[in-house]
Amino acid sequence: MISPEERLARFITSKHWLRVDGTVKPDGFIPPADLNLSVTRHIGLSQEQLLKIGQDVVCEIADKRTAALYGRADLVVKHPAPLLAEPAPLIRNTNHAHVTGWPSEKPAQKNLAQRLATVAVYIALE
Repeated sequence: MISPEERLARFITSKHWLRVDGTVKPDGFIPPADLNLSVTRHIGLSQEQLLKIGQDVVCEIADKRTAALYGRADLVVKHPAPLLAEPAPLIRNTNHAHVTGWPSEKPAQKNLAQRLATVAVYIALE
């Protein structure tokens, strides 16, 4: 179980997910078709380790021509309510998790993504 106070990182892999003012657009939080939004738990990781995981994520993205690591958007688990965060460890990222509980309707997904974008803290690459 993931604690409600635990921090999650959503890696920002598209410049189209960012506003000029350095905030994340809701598009960065729209779930994929399987409704499992990938995030990484901060627990036990240094900033350098988080960066390495983000770089690995970019290497695994299918369309590498447009993918790059721009930074990450940090959230606290309790803020995605009514969404849930569930562990989903991967071989190269044991802190991987999914944000689940998304509605199937696109407008409702967009509404929740907007809420996440308003509470996310964007950490740009230095």
